[in-house]
Amino acid sequence: MSNIENIFADRRKKEQELKLTYSKYIFNSHLIMFLIIVLGAALINYSKWIAIASQFELYSVLIAAAVAFSYFLVSTKIKTYIKEADAVFLLPLEKYYKNVGKKTVINITLVHIVAFVIFYFAVKPITSIIGTVDKLAIFMLILVILLNNLLKYFQVIHYKEIIWVKILQFFVIFIQIISVFVVNTYVLIIDLAGIVALAFATYLILKNSRNVGSKEDQGKYIVKWNEAAEYDKHRMESYLKFVNMFVDVPLSGVKVARRKYFDVLLPKLTKANFNKENSFKYYYYRVFLRQENTVYLALRLMLLAGLIIFSFKNPYVSAVAIISYSYLTIIQLVPLYKQMSNNIWHSILPVDDNIKIKSFKKLLMIVMLITTVLLGIIAILFSNFEGVAIAIIIGSVVLANIISKIFIEKVK
Repeated sequence: MSNIENIFADRRKKEQELKLTYSKYIFNSHLIMFLIIVLGAALINYSKWIAIASQFELYSVLIAAAVAFSYFLVSTKIKTYIKEADAVFLLPLEKYYKNVGKKTVINITLVHIVAFVIFYFAVKPITSIIGTVDKLAIFMLILVILLNNLLKYFQVIHYKEIIWVKILQFFVIFIQIISVFVVNTYVLIIDLAGIVALAFATYLILKNSRNVGSKEDQGKYIVKWNEAAEYDKHRMESYLKFVNMFVDVPLSGVKVARRKYFDVLLPKLTKANFNKENSFKYYYYRVFLRQENTVYLALRLMLLAGLIIFSFKNPYVSAVAIISYSYLTIIQLVPLYKQMSNNIWHSILPVDDNIKIKSFKKLLMIVMLITTVLLGIIAILFSNFEGVAIAIIIGSVVLANIISKIFIEKVK
């Protein structure tokens, strides 16, 4: 029994170490600085909005937050840590997997409870105005969260995922969250009916998960090793794809779907794309928008800069945000040339290196120009169209592109 627990404990430890390593690269000092500024601006605007918001607006935001949090609880994947080879090598220890499963359910439930505590304090300014907190409903919510995770566990490990059960889980959790902050007879009735339905769904899943084969194993919960391994593989793929938006990760064996929604940004394919002068320009566009997650390096920082501009609505802050965006983005995009040059396709065509470098520089200049101009337009829209403010913002866009050009020239 201890062997299988040690195996999964070791896998859990290795995955935590891997995620910790990537987190060090993702949450660097630059990003932390931006997040702190954005959080501070959001809290200031949140407090101002609370003071002037109507009852309808308060209820609307609470419902939207409850929907988002319910989706988070339902969509969070169970960490099975099961591999494809386990169907062969761990099959003799299958009856002991339930001990691993208990720890899995307890761990994810604790994470969800901590998430609820954060959610509770985040919406407390709203709920203190529109309602009271029901302590019994909080206790029931914890039970529903536990039931939700048990259902997910049994579906993934012993049975199969069912869409209508997920919808039911979402509905019950959402109603239970609302009942915590809004004491209402109708909400209570719907809540109780939902919990009964969820309990019945749990009973059906447990019943259908039992083995009905041989008399020796009849009534036991059989682990679906192959299905669980595929599920955990997709879970790790999703995580690696997310991390790859920030840093390079080994994606060998990971299925990466082509992002069709970026096709409109690609230049139209013509014969001119295949001459020496234009060939690599077209290839770099394709790489930037399709094969690598490089486009998100710019988009994520652009979003942060846009949030800062929207939160402060100050031309000086907007100027700093645009210039900082330009610096933080370009220092991450410039090294991509060396990464691309290490790919075999980069050396197939007999094209001079000067043409390749020139094409890559042109791509970066276009990306930085478009994104900084867009941020400048957003900043102008929130500047009340004052002459001095517009001049400051335009100056910041120009300076941002000068900074970009300085770094782009370092590409070799």
